[in-house]
Amino acid sequence: MDTVWNSKSIMKEFAQAALGGENIPHGVSNPVFRKTENGKYNVCAFIYLYQTQELRDRKIRRPLKWMTLDLNSGEITEYDCMEKDFSDMSMDTLCDLNPEDSTIYSPEYQKQTLAVFDLILKKYLLVKRFDKELNDAYMYMMMRTVPIGFKPFYRDLNEV
Repeated sequence: MDTVWNSKSIMKEFAQAALGGENIPHGVSNPVFRKTENGKYNVCAFIYLYQTQELRDRKIRRPLKWMTLDLNSGEITEYDCMEKDFSDMSMDTLCDLNPEDSTIYSPEYQKQTLAVFDLILKKYLLVKRFDKELNDAYMYMMMRTVPIGFKPFYRDLNEV
């Protein structure tokens, strides 16, 4: 695989691959790392569907699908949570889209957060060592920008 992976290229690949490219109102989460059964690390994201009224109500259904990117092959696999779930949260869970009072968001903060992700990724790809402490820093920074209702799903997906 000749692709040079970074947060931008991964997010682009996930956006294009989500739902097989179908034009259904949806969003893709920020990328997180997840340890595979064979001890390697992949990058994952969850997919959430929404309707206009749900956005108005600030509550949407929990993620129904998730994707994983094999960093070696470049293969993206999409899973239906009804068949292979990453979380033990009920399928009836509604996600609160409101921010916490301590939410931080700015383009500069997002850029700094993704720079930490890219550092973890680069280190893993170059020396095959996953830096859990840097991952914890990334998760802390990233979680400060996401809605209350998505936080448990990010924690569940980031199984390292």
